[in-house]
Amino acid sequence: MTIAESTRILAFDTSMGRPGAALVEVKAGKPRIIAVSHCVTTAKQPHGLRAEIVEAWAVSFIAAHVARGFDAIVREDFVGRTSKQSHPVYSAWGACDRALNKFGLNFTAPAISQSSVKKAVAGNGKAEKPELAEAVRKMTGYTGEFAVDDESDAAGVALAYAVQAGLIMEEEAE
Repeated sequence: MTIAESTRILAFDTSMGRPGAALVEVKAGKPRIIAVSHCVTTAKQPHGLRAEIVEAWAVSFIAAHVARGFDAIVREDFVGRTSKQSHPVYSAWGACDRALNKFGLNFTAPAISQSSVKKAVAGNGKAEKPELAEAVRKMTGYTGEFAVDDESDAAGVALAYAVQAGLIMEEEAE
């Protein structure tokens, strides 16, 4: 890739309760946020319904932005300690997979761990959510609102991918 080209990165911070999505474009080594979104489900809803809600939201977000294409599609990694903890997240992963598949798309990069996202974007693998949001703002110049931290987390996933792919320099991230 030459420095003048642009790269559009679709990223998900996937959970069953409040997943987030971000579309970030990197052009000439400078990232900017194109769009962020999230949806909310409740623990009172059955897992099947919650997964359907997540899928519908993901389909809507993808549909709104697919016309210009995506050069990379990535999500935050997750490793649960128990099946009770893992099942909802993996159900949400499946919902996002199904949403992408409706457009003939798939995740194109390995999932990125939370600590790797925080390290690449905020310079500290144990950064708290407000620190990550501030680092995302600093890197992108984003002045809009993040309705919830899952939106800034998803943007962080996209930025971490961009750092790992050499699209932006890590020192610019700190």
